[in-house]
Amino acid sequence: MASEPTLIRAVLNDHEHFTLLGEGGVGHLWEQILGPYVSRLFDGAGHADLRRRARDLFTEENSAALVERAAGTVYADLAERLAAGATVDIAAAARLAVGRLISDLLGLQLSPGSPDSTCLETFAAGVRLAALARDSAVSTELSPERVATARRILRTLTRGVPAAFAGAGTDTLLGRCREAGLTLEEAGGLASLLLVAGTQTAASAMARTIALLHDTGQQESLLAAPELIHDAVREGLRVATPAPVIGRHVSADVTLAGRRLHRGERILLMTYAADNAAGGFDLARPYDPRTRQLWFGAGRHLCLGAPVARAEVARMVAAVCEARRPYRIVSRSYARKVMIPSYASLVVALA
Repeated sequence: MASEPTLIRAVLNDHEHFTLLGEGGVGHLWEQILGPYVSRLFDGAGHADLRRRARDLFTEENSAALVERAAGTVYADLAERLAAGATVDIAAAARLAVGRLISDLLGLQLSPGSPDSTCLETFAAGVRLAALARDSAVSTELSPERVATARRILRTLTRGVPAAFAGAGTDTLLGRCREAGLTLEEAGGLASLLLVAGTQTAASAMARTIALLHDTGQQESLLAAPELIHDAVREGLRVATPAPVIGRHVSADVTLAGRRLHRGERILLMTYAADNAAGGFDLARPYDPRTRQLWFGAGRHLCLGAPVARAEVARMVAAVCEARRPYRIVSRSYARKVMIPSYASLVVALA
């Protein structure tokens, strides 16, 4: 295990000795479900080429527009109900917003009036899919039963990808993938990985950031200086750390921090511990290059959807603070048996 930020970054940037393919790496896990193209497209030369062609898909501007188009009505309704004096469940709203976004990414046909239940079912399916990796800290080898279950879920969720890829507008992810020259296989794989990596992680980060602003008393600072929203997003993601543990397979013998690691072994990178070693949530915390975006990984496998996650959290914080009045937490409960620490409910009202 490694929990020191500079050491973790060194491993994530050392592609000669560490890989996400092979036992212990997340690529090995998803290759069993998504197929052999994972090893071709998500490491080595194939991955570098894919990222080059996909680099403009998730700019900060594109990501904010994507979040607003897919889930803007969820945030707007939340802000309106808060301003009217109602109580709002932030955790439930976050799940709905992510469900709408993921449905959009997968090419599922939704309209602004689509039933919430459809989007929440998509969110729940994404959570079930990610939960199949719950024991990956022990081994990334999945049983045949888990693989079969995962493939059934994935087939259902990605059924709209081929049609959407062929005809979607360039304001959608799949449409932009097509215009960027990605193949259907590449676009489908990208959408599938975003489904796995960006479902419960994003919903958790939104709710936990709102709770952290309240619990530390720093919502007052944000309300007085709205430009601090970027600091709130960064600190929320740092403390929550969407990827709390990252696994890597040792592909060649190497000495790391005085310890000899041998080919075929695995290493667990404790990003949650590394990110939180700096201290608690603090809007005044200066930028620390040691942990810069470490909650999204590092190196050539830095989360491609990181700008989308930032946009989701920023949009939630903006919605809750839109009335420019402090909010209070009416009640909260914690989710059980989940991969990522999350709120089952986080009910707030304006103070």
